[in-house]
Parts: sequence; structure tokens; C-alpha cells
Amino acid sequence: MTEHDVQCAICDYLEIRRICYWAVPNGGKRSRSESARFKKEGVRSGVPDLTIVYDGMYYGLEVKKPATRTPKGYLSKNQKSMIKQIEDVGGGEVKVVYSVADVIEAFIDWGISV
Repeated sequence: MTEHDVQCAICDYLEIRRICYWAVPNGGKRSRSESARFKKEGVRSGVPDLTIVYDGMYYGLEVKKPATRTPKGYLSKNQKSMIKQIEDVGGGEVKVVYSVADVIEAFIDWGISV
């Protein structure tokens, strides 16, 4: 299972639950000029893959590939830094997730009804 597969399954779950969410398409290869333009427009490295707004709060989901025949995905230095920044300002919480089950567990921790 790829990170893409996991994120698609999570999005299906969020749709079924009618949760307000959106993806943050920060990944992928870009030309130097396109990267500079995006940076100027506010694109930030390390932002969680999915943004959820629930009951006036920000929640981020950083989606990673689960361990299969290859090792599970891991956080980059920029992702660790951004998660810390989000949590330090007190305006939101972020979880690293590898499956829909992890999202359900995060929702329980956050007090979002499953």
C-alpha cells in the first residue's frame, strides 16, 4: 500500500463522515521558478497533508506509508518543525497517520465523534 492509497482511503472516510477537510498538495517535483512562485504565494514546506476544521479547531493529518515489504514512511525535518510550530501556538493539533484506523484513533483522542 502506498501513501497515495492511504490518503485516498482517509479522504473516503472523511467524505462519509461529512468532515470539513482539504488536501495540501505540497509534494511533487517542481521547477525552480515554480517553487519560488509558490513560496511567494505562501506554500510552506512541512505542512500536514490534510487539514480538518472541526468545531472551530484546526487538526492536521500527516499521512505516511505504512510498513509493508518496505519500511514505513517517516517525518522530514521540515515536517517535524511545522508540527511543533502548529502545536506550540495552541491553535491546533497534528497526528501522523498510517491508516484510516489511525485517523479514527486520532478523532477519539481529539473528541471528534466517530
